[in-house]
Amino acid sequence: MKVTIESHQGRLRLRWQDPDRRTLVLGLPDTPVCRSKAGMVKNQIELDWQTGQYDPTLLKYRPRTTGKNASEISAPELFARFTQHRAKEKGLAKSTIATKYKVIERQLSQYLDLPASSITKSSIGKLLEVWAKNLRSDIAKQRIWLLKSAWDWAKTRYQIAPENPWAGAGISFRPQPKKKIDPFDAEEVSRILDALRSSTEHSHYLGFAAFLLGTGARVGEAIGLRWSHLARDFTSVHICESRSKGVVSGGKTGKARTVPLSPSLAAILKAKKESVKPKPDDLVFRSHNGAEIDRDNFRSRVWRPILKEAGVPYRTTYNCRHTAVSYALAGGANYISVARATGHSPNVMHENYAGSIEKGSVFVDFGSPSI
Repeated sequence: MKVTIESHQGRLRLRWQDPDRRTLVLGLPDTPVCRSKAGMVKNQIELDWQTGQYDPTLLKYRPRTTGKNASEISAPELFARFTQHRAKEKGLAKSTIATKYKVIERQLSQYLDLPASSITKSSIGKLLEVWAKNLRSDIAKQRIWLLKSAWDWAKTRYQIAPENPWAGAGISFRPQPKKKIDPFDAEEVSRILDALRSSTEHSHYLGFAAFLLGTGARVGEAIGLRWSHLARDFTSVHICESRSKGVVSGGKTGKARTVPLSPSLAAILKAKKESVKPKPDDLVFRSHNGAEIDRDNFRSRVWRPILKEAGVPYRTTYNCRHTAVSYALAGGANYISVARATGHSPNVMHENYAGSIEKGSVFVDFGSPSI
């Protein structure tokens, strides 16, 4: 492969075929000194092609620039831009960005405030050491996975090392005991629903809370539920979407599922439909002003006050999912069937809810033998 140096409108560029016709604008004026620099890039491309090190993204050969459209940026800035990309793509909640992403950016600023291109497996050792001492292994591994994803995303956008420094990192972390699942008990559920039912300010959200507790749906799935997803006779619901901040996705696993509805929950939804007379694609649950429910606003303005009013110790709305699963299993439901209905992996279901499955003796009580 031969690379040619050209002058276009007084600026230098390189042209070649690989086999597609390629052009690399160098941003350099056509002067003897700059032609020498262009020759160095030309030689690098030709050498890489011959030795199998050719970069088809051309990022390796582009001038390293700074500013708004920089190709060379610091590690913290790289992760900040990845966060912006992920927030837009996934519709991340503000709380998720603050607790899972911004904390990583701050620690990169503290321990790895270096050009992203200089970050190697050896340079990340100090940060990993800090995490190993201060974090649970699952949280540390999640952060490493996000950093690996950020570097993979940046590969064709910015100047970074060819090898992802985060790939394979963290293997020395020891597993930590998982946080005990703490579902609401039957009395707490009753008090929560009664508080919503009698609240002049928050009764609007009774159906939303009842749906979370009665189906084990994820919060985003409940927010994204449309009337067309409900069976005509209200005996079941088809969960196929998740919604957050106006962004619609196929849910955490991307797999749709059909969930049976209890008679009481079916009655709540039927009454709600008769009251609002919605269109098929309308959202089932909306905020007071008819907009999409914002999970952060719901948590701070509705969920916390209602739990306080009901005299129930605070747990997140996700605990409604734990509650639904725990009571289903404790009631004798097959854990594989529950896993299908909630979108859990059967293995994860058994591992996380073994305590609910294995209540009491594991043996059949045949009664006392006659003596």
